[in-house]
Amino acid sequence: VVVDAIDNHWTERIARSVTIDMGAAAFIALFPQTGGEVKRAMIAGTLALAERIGSAILDARSHKSDPVAAAITVTGGFRLFEGKIVDVERRTVEGFARGEVTVEGTEGRAGSRLVIQFQNENLIAVVDGSVVATVPDLITVLEADSGRPITTEELRYGHRVAVVGVPSDPQWRTEPGLDLVGPRYFGYDIDYRPVEILSGERS
Repeated sequence: VVVDAIDNHWTERIARSVTIDMGAAAFIALFPQTGGEVKRAMIAGTLALAERIGSAILDARSHKSDPVAAAITVTGGFRLFEGKIVDVERRTVEGFARGEVTVEGTEGRAGSRLVIQFQNENLIAVVDGSVVATVPDLITVLEADSGRPITTEELRYGHRVAVVGVPSDPQWRTEPGLDLVGPRYFGYDIDYRPVEILSGERS
């Protein structure tokens, strides 16, 4: 199927409808760009960063050290919560996997709960009623022991996890960036606040 729509919104809407009709499984290639357009639009270094994160986690495992701490060091992230997944609610709405996961705190976090709401990606993390991270910052769920990332599709009851907040690239924190992927875009009636500020307020 070739989609030639009037804008990106309609491209995604039509592509999702087609995907549902194709059994909810499809490959997509977008958006055609020139080299100049890629240089202007893409954020440089993301693939190299992903490689460094993976290498740091593997190295930590081989040396029997904390892989979550290794990932945090490479990304400049923040350990938001640790615990056990006690509930997952997931549903498919208009081609999106929507839902939330609840993590019950362990050890130093005993008695607290973290809730992440997601729409394919993790959108907002709340601990005991207080927001600790939102898009466009990254909210990443890692296996506590191995540091392996757990996608929204893989979230299951009983997983012992560490939740990490990673600051987004500055481009996403601009007004145009927040218009595209900020919390209000996804229907949350809150203004974006950087994860490093939210983490500092809780420390």
